[in-house]
Amino acid sequence: MDEEEVHIAVGKNSTKEESNIQWAAANFPRAAIVLVHVHWPSKWMPFMGSGMSYKFADEKEKEMHRGAETTAMIKMLSKYKRLCGTRKVSAYYLTHHDIVVGVVSLVKKLKIKRIVIGSRSMSTQEMLRRCCQVWVVLNGKHISTRNDHVEHSPNFGYGSKSSVIFASIDEWDQKCRDDETLTEKITEQSSSYKMGTFYEEGEEAAKIWEEIDKLQKKLKELQGESHNHDEDSLLPKQIATSPKKSLTKPRYQELEIPEHICQFSMSQIRKATRNFHSENLIGEGGYGPVYRGDLGGMHVAIKLLRPHGRQGYPEYRHEVVVLSRLEHPHIVRLIGICQESCSLVYEHLPNGTLLDRLSKGLLWEDRIRILAEQRNSLKYLHSRRPNAIIHGDLKLTNILLDGDGISRLGDFGTARMVHVKPLEEETIIRRTNPMGTIGYIDPVFFTTGELTTESDVYSFGVVIMQLLTGLDSLNIAEKVRGAVKMHSDVLDKSAGTWPEVETERLLKLALRCCSMERKQRPVITSDAKWKPLDILKAKIAPDIKTRKWNCFAS
Repeated sequence: MDEEEVHIAVGKNSTKEESNIQWAAANFPRAAIVLVHVHWPSKWMPFMGSGMSYKFADEKEKEMHRGAETTAMIKMLSKYKRLCGTRKVSAYYLTHHDIVVGVVSLVKKLKIKRIVIGSRSMSTQEMLRRCCQVWVVLNGKHISTRNDHVEHSPNFGYGSKSSVIFASIDEWDQKCRDDETLTEKITEQSSSYKMGTFYEEGEEAAKIWEEIDKLQKKLKELQGESHNHDEDSLLPKQIATSPKKSLTKPRYQELEIPEHICQFSMSQIRKATRNFHSENLIGEGGYGPVYRGDLGGMHVAIKLLRPHGRQGYPEYRHEVVVLSRLEHPHIVRLIGICQESCSLVYEHLPNGTLLDRLSKGLLWEDRIRILAEQRNSLKYLHSRRPNAIIHGDLKLTNILLDGDGISRLGDFGTARMVHVKPLEEETIIRRTNPMGTIGYIDPVFFTTGELTTESDVYSFGVVIMQLLTGLDSLNIAEKVRGAVKMHSDVLDKSAGTWPEVETERLLKLALRCCSMERKQRPVITSDAKWKPLDILKAKIAPDIKTRKWNCFAS
């Protein structure tokens, strides 16, 4: 048997490929081993627990991701090479979007006479069988040998080793030049130095890409916190540094306020909060501190603009404009404002945020009821005409609970209005700088700046998965998708006994909400799309539907 070289086609499944390499090394003891690999570049980039299509990424992001993929692939080939011990091993890879065509290209370019592959389906490919002898090995066991009519050419053969080193890619035909890149990466024929250098560079590159990935994540976190300052470039850049100074005169151009929205003076705000006493402080946000107050016997929550805050006046203006037009049982009610201090006065919701309540335990029936309530609030916002309203920052901490446990959607500082064509019912895309919270923000919006109602649907999908599983928002879609695929139980057991079949359907619907293809996301206003949620809501006992909560502190 001619044992000059044996070529082994390897893929990413290390368990399968390692056993096949060991088989080839044992059955061709005197042959030089040549590993060949077709690298299939992914069409998606990992992003916030999900995936982002390459068409939405910029060139720099694409280049970085391709580099990371190449580094991982080279490390994989190095690992396979080490399985062969002291044997002479070379490795070649080719980038192609069709695995079979890529393998055939390698066979022709390397003038391969025999190749070991771990795929029955590939061994049946006629164009591969015409080129060389195909040994099919599965999990380290020889299955068959296919040796159909092999096409010979004047140059078919090995000759010197230099004849198969790809120093000149220009020899490829035009199609190969357009979409393939063939490179020799591992060889020890001339000296061991080349292999050592390659391995060390691969390890170093991996470390560099890992560091770049960390920096990129940090940058995206900072970008995710940024807001649309361009729209408000004419607004003042600075504001007073103390609430006391705001007693003198309004800092900004006064807004036109509807009659049903009360206007309070700065002195009233000070009195209501006991001069902003620390005991009245109930929360902090990007906009500023939130105080509990009493205005004429009415319990209120007062959100005060933070001097030099990163959101500031633009968010105040947006929230006033949007909330003053809304009236819905599951949306926080704006009672009034103080234009001197840019303060917002809301009804006080004593049971805090949904995140707080979830950490203390919440029955599945209450979770489903809250999801149904918030779906109704989004339906109300998205159904408004001629301008639908996109919340833009839906998350557990922006869903508040009143004394009876009824949920209210709040924090409309990032909300935007988008025009809807009256006949086509087509939403016109709003372009704006990405804003929102990492873990909840729509990756397509984050990448393109195109804000649509589907952006809220993505965030709602994350909220659904959080309430069903109890998991943190970051990378939750990836975790849930993996659990569903493996049929693992991912539901939060502290919520009680879930109706398994119906809950699994809702979980899959939530994954669709987080699809990278916006068209795949269920429209929030379509009742037919949300049957899994309605079915679960119908299973809630009547006494639970109507009960009042008065023990949230437990």
